[in-house]
Amino acid sequence: MKIRGIPSFSSEPAHQAPQHEMKAGNINMIAKVFDGIYRIPVNLPRNPLRVLNSYFIRGRGDERNLLIDTGFNMDECRSDLRDGLRELNADVSKTDLYLTHMHSDHSGLAADFGAAGAHILMGKTDYSLQQNYRHDKTWRECFPEYVGLGASDEEMEAIMASTPAWKYISPPFRAELLQDGDSLFYGGYQFTCISTPGHTPGHLCLYNAANRLMFLGDHVLFDITPNITCWPGVEDSLGDYLESLRKIAAYDVRIPLPGHRTTRGMSMAARVEQLLAHHEKRLEETHSILVRRPQQTCYETASQMSWKIRAKSWADFPPAQKMFALGEAKSHLDYLVHKGKARCVPGPGGHWLYSAV
Repeated sequence: MKIRGIPSFSSEPAHQAPQHEMKAGNINMIAKVFDGIYRIPVNLPRNPLRVLNSYFIRGRGDERNLLIDTGFNMDECRSDLRDGLRELNADVSKTDLYLTHMHSDHSGLAADFGAAGAHILMGKTDYSLQQNYRHDKTWRECFPEYVGLGASDEEMEAIMASTPAWKYISPPFRAELLQDGDSLFYGGYQFTCISTPGHTPGHLCLYNAANRLMFLGDHVLFDITPNITCWPGVEDSLGDYLESLRKIAAYDVRIPLPGHRTTRGMSMAARVEQLLAHHEKRLEETHSILVRRPQQTCYETASQMSWKIRAKSWADFPPAQKMFALGEAKSHLDYLVHKGKARCVPGPGGHWLYSAV
C-alpha cells in the first residue's frame, strides 16, 4: 500500500539536519527535530509518563500534513495539541493522523481528528484491539488475558477502573489500515511502516531511510523501559518484543524519535542492547522466584519482583501500576513457559499456577 499526501513527491533528497535536535532541556517546548518535522509535547496529567511526544510533519504546497500520535482523550491533552498546532500554523482540516499503536496516550484523540476530516492511519491488528475497548463492556470482555492471574474480581474491577487504557480511550473512529512495508509520503519524505509487535501486537514504527530517521512510538524508549504485557491471542508477547528489538537494530537510524521523554544522547543501537540485557535479567529474576516456590499465580510472582515505583509494598501499588506489573509479570512467565523453563497448570478458582522447570 502507498498512501500519499496531495500532491506527493515520489523521490526525495537527503535533507540537512537542523542545528538543534531534541535534548532533555526542551522537553516541554515545541522543537524542530528535522526539516519540516516538529515535536509537540502533550502533557499527560497524573501519569508517570508525564509527556507524550506528538510529531508534526508539515506538508509541502497543497500537500496534507501528518500528525503522529495524540495523547489521552482528556481536555488537557486536547488543549496542548490544539495550542501546539496553532503555534505551528497548522491547518487541522488538512492534517492526517498516524497512530503508532493503540494505547490511549497515543490514540485517545483519534475521533477528534476523524471528525475534522483527517485520514487516520493505523496498523490493522491494533485497530481491531482498540475498537474492542468500550466502557459498556466488563473488564473480562475487554481484558480476557487478565482472567486467571490470581487477583480477586474486586481488585481487578478497581485496577481496570483506574487504568488510562480504559478511562481515556477514543470513541470509535474509522481508519485506513496499515501493515509492515506500507509506504507513506508526507512533507516530501517517504516513510516505511515497520511492524514491531511486543509493546502492543500491532505496533508500527515509521522509518525514513534517506535521512535515517525513525518514529519509534513506544517500541524503544530511552530513559524508561517500555511495558511489555500480555494480550489476547498472543502466546509470547515478550518473545515478540525481543525479536522486534533485534529486527529494528538492523536499521540504520541516526535520528531516533521516541514516543516519550528524550534519547538522552544515546544511540539506538546502544539502547537496544540495554533493553535486551534488561529483559534477560528480569527473566532470571522471574525464574528464581519460581525456583524458590513452585505453584505460584502470576499475581504472587509479580508481588515478589523488583519494581521501580514509589510504593512501600505490593499492597501499596497504585491500581493502574499494579495492572502494568501484572501484565509484565505474565509476559515474562509466558516467555519462560514458551522456552521450556517453566510450566503452567490450571489451579483452584480458575487461576493459573506457574513452576520452574
